Amino acid sequence: MSQRNFHDFLTRRARENGSRLVFQRKDGWSWKQVTWPDMMTEVESIACFLLNSGFSRGDRVVVLSANTLECLFFELAVLMTGGTCVPVASPGEAKRAVEDSGGGCFFLSDDPDRARAFVSDPSLGEKIEKALLTVDAKIPVEEETASYSSAVKFGFLARKKMKDEIESTGSSVGETSPAVIFGAGNGEAKILSQSDVLDVLRASQETLGPVPEEDQTFSYLPLCGSFSKFANMLVLQTATRGAVASRPEDFFSDVLEIMPATLLLERAALEDAVGKLDGAGKSLKKALGGRAKLVLTDSAPGEKTARRLLKEGISAVELETLSAVA
Repeated sequence: MSQRNFHDFLTRRARENGSRLVFQRKDGWSWKQVTWPDMMTEVESIACFLLNSGFSRGDRVVVLSANTLECLFFELAVLMTGGTCVPVASPGEAKRAVEDSGGGCFFLSDDPDRARAFVSDPSLGEKIEKALLTVDAKIPVEEETASYSSAVKFGFLARKKMKDEIESTGSSVGETSPAVIFGAGNGEAKILSQSDVLDVLRASQETLGPVPEEDQTFSYLPLCGSFSKFANMLVLQTATRGAVASRPEDFFSDVLEIMPATLLLERAALEDAVGKLDGAGKSLKKALGGRAKLVLTDSAPGEKTARRLLKEGISAVELETLSAVA
């Protein structure tokens, strides 16, 4: 892979894929089609908002959020501009990660009340520049907390003027620049560089082999390990279409509409899904949309679940390449 940073990787993939679809996004009762240009506009808009909020290359963004599409786009904007994502599993880990950041830190959350509490916590001093949300909330623009729609809206307004700055900043990020720090809030930090993450995606694509372009993935990934963080990025590497559930109940209700060929689930969520369907005596294949043929997971399912999947003609693949960090 010649592109060794996320800016060049994303711009190259967008150029190669033209106006093709890359994601579907739930919009009320319907699904909105997201093309590669749509995604790049949104990610670049968020990047502009970050830069206008004082974000600079090398800054950290502590992430305490489910891995929704909005969270993914925020993280891509951070990586494009040379920042570092620090995924954490709990408020306690988030606080420790902020305390260890040395300042110049942003906080990304799916909980407005938690975000406000962090930026107003006197014990954190001036270490948090701004709290950002992966959800929408009615928050005045002047507050130190910004909703997702505000970040996209105000970033979009600045995007034309800042196009050259985004290009210059993004393309100059070194391949060894820290991209993701796992375990920063529990004393076991593991740093992956920009090129490390791109290598994980490339190796995962090689493990999967050719993936039909019409096959859509559907994911529910709530955890903060590398499988959950990188699985949705795999769509960008394989150039297939993806859809992302925000909550467990969304997964079960939306999978019938999405009708995915491939599911991305951690083992616990997979076992839970199969267990619920077993208890109801339903056909697993039908309950998963009727087209499911592959489940990508962080660790092999138990024997009972594996037998049920096999019986229904669904293969479970432990994608170890994505599980660089538990």
